[in-house]
Formats: sequence, structure tokens, C-alpha cells
Amino acid sequence: MTMLRAETRIALPDPAAVLAPLCEHLREHEAEVSEAGGVTMISFGKSRAELTAEPGALSIVIEAADLAQLQGSKFAIASHVVEFAPAGTAPTIRWSGDGAEPMLPPDFRVLSVTGVEQLTPHMRRIRFRGEDLARYDSLEALHVRLFIPPAGLAEPVWPMIGADGLLQSPPPEQRPAIRKYTIREIDVAAGTLAIDFVLHDDAGPGSAFAARVGVGDRIGMAGPGGRGLKQAQRYLFLADETGLPALARMLEHLPAGATGLALVEIADAAERQPLALPEGFALRWLHRGGAAPGAASLLTDALATLDWPAGEGSLYLWAACEHAAFREIRAAARQYLRPEIDAHLVVSYWRAGVSEEQHAAEKRKAA
Repeated sequence: MTMLRAETRIALPDPAAVLAPLCEHLREHEAEVSEAGGVTMISFGKSRAELTAEPGALSIVIEAADLAQLQGSKFAIASHVVEFAPAGTAPTIRWSGDGAEPMLPPDFRVLSVTGVEQLTPHMRRIRFRGEDLARYDSLEALHVRLFIPPAGLAEPVWPMIGADGLLQSPPPEQRPAIRKYTIREIDVAAGTLAIDFVLHDDAGPGSAFAARVGVGDRIGMAGPGGRGLKQAQRYLFLADETGLPALARMLEHLPAGATGLALVEIADAAERQPLALPEGFALRWLHRGGAAPGAASLLTDALATLDWPAGEGSLYLWAACEHAAFREIRAAARQYLRPEIDAHLVVSYWRAGVSEEQHAAEKRKAA
């Protein structure tokens, strides 16, 4: 296998004082770090970096199997050199070798809208075309980050990787809003995918884009990320409208013999949509009636009525919903699921009364 290679030499007054916390931090994020003969080796998956603290400089050589891993390693190291450099200094970083020219991030794609379908009064499916989509075709990582240009911008401006290996954002007035969504359908051979958007009255960037979208509009996409479907003997899924696209995609990819239950909270019967279910699966729609999203406790009330079966094979509990319901479901999972047998993934997709940016910041702080 031919490896890609990049290198740089960063002037620093005390490179060893930067290298030590950099290694410690990356070790905490599951990188493999070792040292031999004055050279520090850092491995990230299929990439390998060699760092040498020299008088007045830190020399770095990275080799990786593909451009995405090479750029990811460059970013991980360069960003932490900047973070751990002495206060008041701004290290100059310039990489040479493969991937040295400014470029879109390797995990970034530009998508063009090809069609719009109204599934229910508050759920709209938007179809896109893009190139080289294979990396996004995964049930283990369902989510992507969408880069939504400001309304009225004639030509979208995308983030670029600079010569320093760091991400360069567009100016604030041209900067896309970044929101997480789930790929609902994907056809790698055809170069197409679909994403379902919930239409809100108090529309954020994603909902506003879905409301005004037209064929030919473009957005950016990066990823994938997050976690998704796991194999088990039985399944229990819980979701409100925001988690419904991910739930629907997982349901239609379950084995034909899978058994379980899906609980889905929606506004009313008009928000129901056809879902592909294995024969042994049950689906219960929970209607809020006139209650506002986040104001009802339908998911947690329904969960409280269930018997937590034991001795019937492994159970996978997956839930995606508002923050208050997330906390109760997560607590129940930790109380009732059996260690080493069952598994769960319970995620807060949004929080009533809190902006998406604030909610994301709270989750990062908690993590």
C-alpha cells in the first residue's frame, strides 16, 4: 500500500513543553502514543505520526493510508500545538507533501437538491445528489453535519483546510449554519440521498431551509458521526419527531426475524407515516393532541407501563427525544438493563426553551 506523507517544522521556544500535554491529551482520546530514541510515535487508526522535539522547534512527519486520515491527523496535531503553545504566541504551521494545498475537508461533500416531498404536515423529505457518498452509507454512524448557507447568499462559501492543516471558516456574514441530521435513504451507486426535516413554527436554520428549499439549491455535508444500530435478540425504540428519521432507517434495515417495539411520539394522527417493520415488530404511535412538543410525557409514561423482560436474549434500547424525556429514559435504562447482556443508546436531540447552539454546548460540557 502506498502511504501518503506530510511534514512540518514548527518553531517553538520549548517544544518539549508542548509535546508532553499534546501526547497526554491525544492518549485520552484513544490515540496510541509511544517513545523511542527521542522520537514520539502517535497512531490514529491507519495513520502514524513521528514527532521530534529539537532545539527551538517541533518536527512532525505523518503517514496515512488515505487523504481523510492524513488531514485528520494533521488537524489533531496542529490544533493541539496551537492550544498548548505558550500564551501570547501564535505558532506558524505550514505543511509540505501530500494534501498541502488548501482544500475542502476530505469528509465534506457539496449536495444539490433534486426534489422535495411533503411526507406529513410537519415532515418534509429533501432529496440530494452528491459525489463519492460511500463513506456515509453506514448504520453504525447515522448522522451528518449539514452546512446551510445564509438565505439569499448568491454563492455558498464552504469551510476549507488551510496550509496549516486547520479548518478555516468563512467570514461571519457568509458562514453556513451547521446542524446535525440523519440520512434517511442513500444510494451510493446513484449518488443520491434523502434527509427528512421537521418543519417548526419557530424555525431554526434547518427547518427554515427545508421550508424555502428549491431544486438546484446547494448545501454542504460532513461526517458521518454518532452511533446507531447494534445487533441484539430484541429491540426497544423510542423517539419523537426529531428521532423518527433515524428510527425509521434502522427499522427497515433490521433482520427479517427481528422482534421488538417502537414507541413514537407525534403531534396527531396526521403526522403518521408508513414505516417498514419486520414481521415480529410492534409500532405504537403516541399522539400529543394539543400539547406542545416537549410538554407531554408520552414516551416516559409508555415506557413505565412496559415489563422489562429478563432471560429472553439481549435487548438493545435506542431513544432520541427531548432532553427531559432523555433523562428519564436513560435513568430507566441504567436501572433495568442487564450489564454484559443488554445495550442502550439514549440521546437528547433537543431541549425545550433552549437554542440548538446552547443545547450542544451543554452536552459538550457534560461530556
